[in-house]
Amino acid sequence: MATSLPSFCSLTKPSHKPKLPKCPPVRCQSFHNDEGNSANMVDANLGVLRERIREVKKKESLERCFKHENGWNYKSGYDNKHKVHGKVSESIELLGLVSSSLGFVFLFGSFSILLVSFVVHLHN
Repeated sequence: MATSLPSFCSLTKPSHKPKLPKCPPVRCQSFHNDEGNSANMVDANLGVLRERIREVKKKESLERCFKHENGWNYKSGYDNKHKVHGKVSESIELLGLVSSSLGFVFLFGSFSILLVSFVVHLHN
C-alpha cells in the first residue's frame, strides 16, 4: 500500500528574510562663506604653515651647525676668559657661603657658652 504524505507537511522551506533596519539616505552638504570657499582658505593656511615649518627647520639646522660643542667646530674668536671668569666668581661665592656658615657656628657656640656661664653665675 502506498501512503501519501499528509497535506500539512510541505517539502518547501518557509522563507524567513531577516529584517534589516532602514537607514536614512546619506546626504552631502557643502557650506560656503560669503567671502569665498572655506576649503581654499584651509589650503592657503596649510601652505603658510608648511612654509613656516621649513623656516623653523632651516633656523634650527643653522643653530645646530654653529653651536659650540666639543669638537673642531669652534666659533671664530673663541675666548677662554669668560669661562675662567665664571669659575672664579663661582669659587668666590662658594668661599662666601662656607665662611658665613662657619661664622654662624662660632657665633651660636659663643652665645651658648655665654648663656650657660650666666646661668651658672646666677645659681652661685
